[in-house]
Amino acid sequence: MKGLLPVARGDVPAELVFKNGRVVDVFSGTLAETGVAVSRGRIVGLGDYRGQVEIDLAGQILCPGFIDGHCHIESSMLAVGEFARCLVALGTTTIFADPHEIANVAGLEGIRYLLREGTKYPWNFNLMLPSCVPASDWETAGACLGARDLKKLMGQPGVFGLGEVMNYPGVIHGDEGVWQKLALCQDRFIDGHAPGLGGNELNAYLLGGIRADHEVTTVQEAREKVRAGMYIMIRESSAARNLAALLEAVDADNFSRFFFATDDRHPSDLRARGHINWMLKEAVRLGTDPLAAIRLATINAAEAMGQRGIGAIAPGRRADLVILEDLVQFKPIQVYKDGVLVAEEGKALFPAQVEKNIPARVARSVHIRSLGPEKFTLPPAGEYRVIQLVPGQIVTEEARATQQETEALAENDLVLLAVAERHQGSGRVGLGLLRGLGLNRGAIAASIAHDSHHVIAAGLDPADLAAAVEAVAEMQGGLVAVEGGRVLARLALPLAGLMSPEPIEAVAAQLKAVEKAAIGLGARTENPFATLSFMALPVIPAIKITDRGLFDVNQFRPVDLGL
Repeated sequence: MKGLLPVARGDVPAELVFKNGRVVDVFSGTLAETGVAVSRGRIVGLGDYRGQVEIDLAGQILCPGFIDGHCHIESSMLAVGEFARCLVALGTTTIFADPHEIANVAGLEGIRYLLREGTKYPWNFNLMLPSCVPASDWETAGACLGARDLKKLMGQPGVFGLGEVMNYPGVIHGDEGVWQKLALCQDRFIDGHAPGLGGNELNAYLLGGIRADHEVTTVQEAREKVRAGMYIMIRESSAARNLAALLEAVDADNFSRFFFATDDRHPSDLRARGHINWMLKEAVRLGTDPLAAIRLATINAAEAMGQRGIGAIAPGRRADLVILEDLVQFKPIQVYKDGVLVAEEGKALFPAQVEKNIPARVARSVHIRSLGPEKFTLPPAGEYRVIQLVPGQIVTEEARATQQETEALAENDLVLLAVAERHQGSGRVGLGLLRGLGLNRGAIAASIAHDSHHVIAAGLDPADLAAAVEAVAEMQGGLVAVEGGRVLARLALPLAGLMSPEPIEAVAAQLKAVEKAAIGLGARTENPFATLSFMALPVIPAIKITDRGLFDVNQFRPVDLGL
C-alpha cells in the first residue's frame, strides 16, 4: 500500500480512472458523483484523478462486485471454470463455496480437485472445509472426513473456514468428532445450518462458534437468531426461495446482520434469471431500497465474513467493480476484477481451462450393480409412512397412506421413492413413498441426492424405476426421465456424478429437456429434480430417505416405512 501513496495523493497518474459515474457508497447508502482511481488492482482514491487509462461512465453506476455468502459449485451442474465464467459475467466477484457435495462422493480428492480448479480464475474463491462428511451416520458414505483429515487442507491458498455445520444435534450434545472440527476452525469463520433451531438448543449450538445460518425460513426465526448474535444469509436458490419472506425480517436496527446467498442454483436459473444480480432485482421489486439491496449483496457479506478488502468502493479495497446501467434490472455492462476487465455485456472475457488430470474418484464415481424391479416394490403393510412435500421448501412433513391408496398411486398423488447406494456397489435400496411430486406415469432419477449423492428415483412402476437407475449408472451420473423402460431425456453429469464438462448453454438445454420430460410425466414442481434431490437429505426436517430407508430428522433416528 505504501507504494500507492503517490497515486492516492494525485502526484502521479493512476493506472485506471473511472470518471463521470455515480458511485455506490455502501457505507452511507447513497450515490456519489465522483471519480475512482485504480492502481495495482486496488482502489487508491475517490475524487478528481488523472489516469493512464480513463473511462467515461457517462452517468452509469459503479458498484462493488457482488458477494455470494454461501454456495455449492457442484449444484450448478457446471465444471468450476464454466461456473466462474457464468458468475463473473453476472457481476459476482466473490464466492464462499462449500464443497461438501463432491466431498461426500470423492473425499479429500474431490475437495483438492475443486480447490485446484477454483483458484485458476479471476474471482475471489473462498473454500469452506466441509464439516459433515457424511451428513449423518444413517446412510452409506462415499467418504468420511474427520478433523484430522480436514487439518491436511488448512493453510492452503483458498481455504477460508468451516462449512455449514449440519449436525446440530452433534454440536448440542457434545459429539467429540464434531467438536474437534469446531476447535480446528475456531479462529476462522464457521458457517451454520440449523433449520428451525431456537431456545436453549440454539444457545448450545452457538457455543461452538457458529456465526451464520442460511436455513432460516421465517421472520420469527431470523429475529431470534439475530438476537443470539448470528448473521442471517437470505437465501434464494433453485429449490428453496426465502428472499421474500426474510426481507420482512430486515429493519433499520438489524440491517447489518443480513446478507445474500444462493446455496444451490441450477444452470437454467443462472441463464434465465441470474445470480446475485437477480436477487438484487427481485429485492427491489419487493420494495427494498436499491442501495440497501446492494449493501446486502456487498458490504454486509464482507463484514460478516471479516473480509476488509472487498465489498466497497473505498481506498485500499480490491478493485472488484461492476458497471450497471440502472438500479432496476441490475444488468452488468462491464465487470472488473482487481482493476482488469473480465466480463462485458454478459460475456466472460476469460476461457474455462480444460482439466486434463481428473482424479479417478471424480471421473468414475457411480458403482451400481444391476437392480431388478423387485428392489423397487413396496413390502406389504396395512399403512405406510409418507414424505409429504411442502411447496417451495426443502423441509417436508410426515403423512400416512393405506395399502389401498398405494394400489392406485397416481390417483392419490403418491409415487414410489427409492435411493440406490452408489459408492460401494452393495445393491442396497432404501424405499419410501412421496406425496406432492405429481408424477402420474414413468419415473425420474438423478445422481444428485444431497448429501451422500446416491441415485434417487421416483415413479409409479418398479420396472421404470429400475430402468431409470440403470440409465444414470450407465452415464456415470446424471438426470433421466423414463417411461415404459425407455429413456425420454437425459443430462449426463460424469464429474463425480454431479457436474458436466459442457458449456452452460448445453447443460441448460439438456436440463430443460429432461425437466420438460419430467413435467410431461406429470411432475408439478417447477424444478422436479431439485426437489427430488433434497428428499435424501437427512438433516432437513421432518422426514427424509437414505439408502438405508426412512429417517426422522426431528428425532434423528431411522423409522420403518410400514406401520
